[in-house]
Amino acid sequence: MEHHVILTLGRSGSNTLRDMLNQSPEVLNFGEVLGEWNLIRKLQRKVPFMPRTDEAFLDWVLYSNAFLTGVNTVRTLRKRLSGEAAHAKPRGQIKTFGIKDFSLNFHRYGLADYLDKRPDIKVIGLIREDVVDRMISNAMLGATGVVAARDESGTRKRLRIDPAHISTLLSDIEHENAQLDQMLGRLPEARKYIIRYDELFSDPDSRSRIMTEAFGFLGVTPVATTERMKKIIRTPIAETIENFEECLTAVKGTAHEALLRSAAQMPD
Repeated sequence: MEHHVILTLGRSGSNTLRDMLNQSPEVLNFGEVLGEWNLIRKLQRKVPFMPRTDEAFLDWVLYSNAFLTGVNTVRTLRKRLSGEAAHAKPRGQIKTFGIKDFSLNFHRYGLADYLDKRPDIKVIGLIREDVVDRMISNAMLGATGVVAARDESGTRKRLRIDPAHISTLLSDIEHENAQLDQMLGRLPEARKYIIRYDELFSDPDSRSRIMTEAFGFLGVTPVATTERMKKIIRTPIAETIENFEECLTAVKGTAHEALLRSAAQMPD
């Protein structure tokens, strides 16, 4: 059994990427495990016989045959109950098992070098470089609670962002991006495959190429994938942020002014 990790940050399309990888009968990605909101993490905090340290917990998730078998059994039951038995995966057919999680969580729990020390784990780095886009997506999640959409409706909700906080919000995301870049930068080229958000979601041909390469990187047979989750925000930034001009004024003369103007396609 091979192992992999999707290393990314919030609001970077990782739910869609995981869903597309899991459309292969040879791939099983469990999803997030480190965040305190995840059921498996809550169990680890309360059940005495589960690993106590964060490092041991992550090892158990990734390497335990019992965990993998249990996860796949539950998944199979759910598929059958929902009438999707054809999408169940026989245990023996799975060639690579993994998780997706945020570099922010690896740092938070003292696991920044976890992947460095496990050369057998292949890493798919998913990067959303546009700082403003991620900031808006974070704010929209907080305002709506919608993590992902499965239709084309999107959202027309407008946001008000406190101008006094706009610089801090952007700086925080810049810091998170830098941490992710550092973690990926330390890994040998042969162990990582980098996917950029804008390329993955640019058009069907680009998505198909990237997914073919991702499957090849994981050592499994490429399959045609369907993007079942859609972007939540489809309106220009100046329309999405109700008080955009106030936010722009708040960062006037700073590097963040240039970021906002560029995102809104406004002249300097």
